[in-house]
Amino acid sequence: MQTDGRYRVAVHTLGCKLNQAESETLAAQFETRGFTVVDPREKADVYVINTCTVTAEADRKVRQWLRSVRRHNPESLTVAIGCYVQRVPGELTSLADVLAANDEKSRIVDAVEAQLRKRRVRAEEASPVLEVAASSRGRTRSLVKVQQGCSTPCAYCIVPLVRLEEWSMPVEEVLQTVRQRIHDGHKEIVLTGTKIGVYRDGDTTLAGLVRMALGVPGLLRLRLSSLQPRELSGELLSLWEDSRLCPHLHLSLQSGSPGVLRRMGRAYSLSSYMCSLEAIRAVAPDAAIMTDVIVGFPGESDSEFGETVSFCEAAEFARIHVFPYSPRPGTRAADMGGRVAPSTMRERVGVMRRLASSSREKYARSWLGRTVDVLWEEETEPGSHVYSGTSQNYLRLLCRSALPLHNVLEDVMLERLVGDEVWARRACEDTCGCQAELESGLR
Repeated sequence: MQTDGRYRVAVHTLGCKLNQAESETLAAQFETRGFTVVDPREKADVYVINTCTVTAEADRKVRQWLRSVRRHNPESLTVAIGCYVQRVPGELTSLADVLAANDEKSRIVDAVEAQLRKRRVRAEEASPVLEVAASSRGRTRSLVKVQQGCSTPCAYCIVPLVRLEEWSMPVEEVLQTVRQRIHDGHKEIVLTGTKIGVYRDGDTTLAGLVRMALGVPGLLRLRLSSLQPRELSGELLSLWEDSRLCPHLHLSLQSGSPGVLRRMGRAYSLSSYMCSLEAIRAVAPDAAIMTDVIVGFPGESDSEFGETVSFCEAAEFARIHVFPYSPRPGTRAADMGGRVAPSTMRERVGVMRRLASSSREKYARSWLGRTVDVLWEEETEPGSHVYSGTSQNYLRLLCRSALPLHNVLEDVMLERLVGDEVWARRACEDTCGCQAELESGLR
């Protein structure tokens, strides 16, 4: 299966943006060592999955993907790395040829090369295409890891048990990575980590890091991943005055009930959370504020669930990610009583997801007729002439274009909402005639 003497490697990612950032770095390391990096749907000599273990469903997806790879590509090398391996490597020994926990990721290319030399992998016959999600390679935005680990575990969270040490990347290393990604053509940089709000290198906090990143020549867009309410300092909030810092924040909530928050061990009150929302909207009135909500935490009563629904309605989130509670062995919540009945869990998840859908639609509709900048990424299907991109406030946009738009950053007007899809109109459609050309070509 080698081409031009180069082994082909596919890197598939599950889970958080930190995992995506690490996979991006890993793919670059494989390329530096002479591998050809391909999409996970393509034929490869090596398949790597960067795992997530935050829920039982995440674990299931890891096992399912590895089984699919082995079934369709029995001669290929399978590699599992990351959080699931860190937590229970024994569950994956029969599914992967190479395992690497989080602290071993930096040595994975060496391990793969050793296995390839040992096995002298030869995959001569073509393999069926795998139906899996696309790799993060080739994206027009680049995720840059700045921090890892969490030292304040919540009752439900497995992450502090698999991301063991809290540390921050040196400032200059972060800035050098940003410079390199800009040089490589990326037009958006996303700073990510387990808990980026606690970033500190010497006297430099996250606010200082963001200010320095905004000073890197050629930077067009900067975005931050998830933050905790108490991490929003006045200094950090003031940086959103720079239009290159995307007005999009993911502010973790988990529950809108004071009682549930206390049992979860979350270190904020609902009143302080609402104050954070007001502070954000004071400096960025139209910011897309997104959040996570866990439904069915042990002991959650009907009234407590109602409090969460009411709080989320009042908060007017742009997007709500809804998760049914999943007990993780080793966490405090796993030993708590008062498990919510499965039927009640399903009912509450349905209620919250309907609220999430209406909240997302309300926010998107508020932008119709307005102009935003969008970074176009790729055709939704080859030859469709329909391009997908992300606005600075994290709306997923679509448009038709006769011209290639990959990695084009431009202003567009949001024209209509069709289901969950927001369609945009490019300024050039009124001047250059490309839309007429497209419609003529499609007839």
